[in-house]
Formats: sequence, structure tokens, C-alpha cells
Amino acid sequence: MTDKKNIDSDEEKELQKEQIESEINSNSKTETENEEVSELLNEQSEVEKIEEKFLRSQAELQNLRRISQNELAKARLYGSENLVKDLIPSIDNLFRTLDNQDIENKTVPSEGIELIVRELISALEKNGISVIDPKGEEFNPNEHEALSVTENNKEKPNIVLEVFQKGFKFKDRVIKPAMVVVNKK
Repeated sequence: MTDKKNIDSDEEKELQKEQIESEINSNSKTETENEEVSELLNEQSEVEKIEEKFLRSQAELQNLRRISQNELAKARLYGSENLVKDLIPSIDNLFRTLDNQDIENKTVPSEGIELIVRELISALEKNGISVIDPKGEEFNPNEHEALSVTENNKEKPNIVLEVFQKGFKFKDRVIKPAMVVVNKK
């Protein structure tokens, strides 16, 4: 019976040994699986980061595209503004010549100058430029520049009494404000 006990004991030891080896193998498999799962999670995290960077770069590209389209539209809309600014002094001089002509001596051919001024104004208006001539209108600080203020009881307060120089407006932008005299409030 001792032999049988020894055999049983040996078998039990063998079984225990196999169980331990099985557990070790199982633990090593679990560790390997854990490592693989950890690697997969790291890879998934990196993929998510890359996707986020991609989405951000797409959004940035769309913003740049939108901004450049707006700038291009503004350039088309207001591109000739510099040309108009360069022409304004000449037009002002023509207006001054008409206003200061000596009718008695006929030193200036006024009809020719009036024709030139009308044609210039017409060409400017076709291209979105309007003349600001506010005589008799209410003073608007966005379009007029008050050179002086006088008191005239016959007129309402804050009315433009005299225009020294006409102003110019390009679409919705004031290129040059009208230089005016305003009635005292």
C-alpha cells in the first residue's frame, strides 16, 4: 500500500506540477495577451490622434480657402479705389475752376470744363463712385468734415450751409469726406 500511496502521491505531484505549468503557461499567455491588448490600445490611440490632426488640418484648409475667397472678393470690389483716389485732386481742381471762373472776362472756357466734369462724374458713377455734395443736408460726420461752424437763424441747426470741397464715396466706403461749413446747433 505504501507503493500505492507513493504512486498516488507521485501522480498527485505530477498532476500538481502539470497544473502549475498550466497556470504558468496560462499566466504567460495572459501576459502576452495583455501586452498585445496594450499595444492595440496604443495603436488605436495613435490612430485617433492622427485622425484628429487630419480633421484639424481639413478645417484649417477650409478656413484659409474661405478667407482667401473673401479677400479676393474685396479686391475685386474695391480694386480701383486707388485709381479714384489719384483722380480726385484733378476733379476737385475742375470743380474749383468752375466755382471761381470770371464770367465777365471769360478767362476760362466754362462750357468745356462743365462738359469734362459731367463726363468724369458719369464715368465715376458707372463704376460705383458717387459725389458727396451735402449743401442743405444734415451734417453727417461719417461723410462730412466740418471745417467751421457758423450761426444762421434762417436755417435749422446742424445743417450744411456751404461746401468747400465735395466728397467722394466708393460703393459703401467714403474715400474723401466733403469739407463743409455747418450751422451751429
